Amino acid sequence: MKQLLFIFLLLIFMPLSAEDFVVEDVSENEINVRHYAADGDLLIIWLVDHDAHRKMFEKMLDAINASGIEIWRVDPLADYFLPRSSENERTLSGDAVAALLEHAHRVSDKTIMVAAYDRMPLPALRGIRLWQQSGQQSAQKYNQKSRLAGAVFFYPNFFGPPPVAGEKPVLDPILEMTNIPVTIYQPETGAQRWRLMEVLEGFWKAGSPTHAYIVPQVRDWFFMGEKDRGSGDKDAADKMPEQLKQFAKVMDAYPKPKSPIAKSGKQFKAAQVKELVKLKKPRLAPGFLLKDQDGEIFKHDDYKGQVLLLNFWATWCPPCVEEIPSMNNLQNRYDEQKFKIVSINYREAQKQLREFSEKIPVDFPVLFDHDGKVSLQWNVFSLPSSFVIDKKGYIRFSANRAIDWDTQTSWNAIDLLLAEPD
Repeated sequence: MKQLLFIFLLLIFMPLSAEDFVVEDVSENEINVRHYAADGDLLIIWLVDHDAHRKMFEKMLDAINASGIEIWRVDPLADYFLPRSSENERTLSGDAVAALLEHAHRVSDKTIMVAAYDRMPLPALRGIRLWQQSGQQSAQKYNQKSRLAGAVFFYPNFFGPPPVAGEKPVLDPILEMTNIPVTIYQPETGAQRWRLMEVLEGFWKAGSPTHAYIVPQVRDWFFMGEKDRGSGDKDAADKMPEQLKQFAKVMDAYPKPKSPIAKSGKQFKAAQVKELVKLKKPRLAPGFLLKDQDGEIFKHDDYKGQVLLLNFWATWCPPCVEEIPSMNNLQNRYDEQKFKIVSINYREAQKQLREFSEKIPVDFPVLFDHDGKVSLQWNVFSLPSSFVIDKKGYIRFSANRAIDWDTQTSWNAIDLLLAEPD
């Protein structure tokens, strides 16, 4: 038993392997780098935000490395001892990235590219700009030119804090301060697919030569599963090594920016994650015309004269699944002639819902928003998002997160609308 305890403690406190190393940021915080050495002429600084073992991701990184690409893998949230949350990723400083870029220019002569996914591209861009301010000066000190080709971002979310459900999201100010080349790897069925043009225009206005690569039959987090879900995930992951080389070559062909863009005066408040919010000014619901898994057509006008809870969700979204039982209870609490719940599934196949329904019952209609256009029309930014609509078709309450619907707060909101005249 003592021998096992000794081995366990040794594994915890043993130093990084010879391949790995530590870089200090401007505040002397240690940034731990897991190093995948390679003989090729491309170095990728890859930011991750997960600590769980992701089989497909690990296999993909190994394949990228085996193709001759050197990788510096960094987990900034772990290095700064921050809880793993979308908000911490969104607001993270770029100090770690700036330090890594400076170090890469000092110890390597390779072309450099930054890679990140989901919310991590925001601190990546902040770090690149910080490096442009201070790191390039250091590079000049060592008689070096910038070897940063650009950045590639997978299913990125470049928007600010989640808005109140139904309100339009706003791009993070860092886009207005970015002038390096950027490649956006956008899954065809990803959550931000229909906001892609807005993102591109944000970069273009700042002078960044930004390109988008749309991947067919793939959704967000496609390389984070345990296996291919049969929708093109494995094929996309297998193509990654050569695609990254192509992305780097295209971006490196652009002239290097001589200086960073002046800092924007815009600032964001903290995330507006809410429970059930009463709208100050009710607004007419956009409407919908969708089919359920049996092919029956449902439209918003069918519910005039009733109070309607409209919920946008997906089976792969844990918070969405978490609130289903309380929604079932809510539907059973009220007369269906007066109150209805309808859910709209975001860009999934009927087969996925059937398999899901066998495990978790859903006691209300589920409609399919196969192309995501209805969700965009309702300004759904995050899942789940819900809207409580009165008898005249006006949105009166909304929620941009999962909540417990089987509560007095929810009952009071619905009772208020039910008591209003038709």
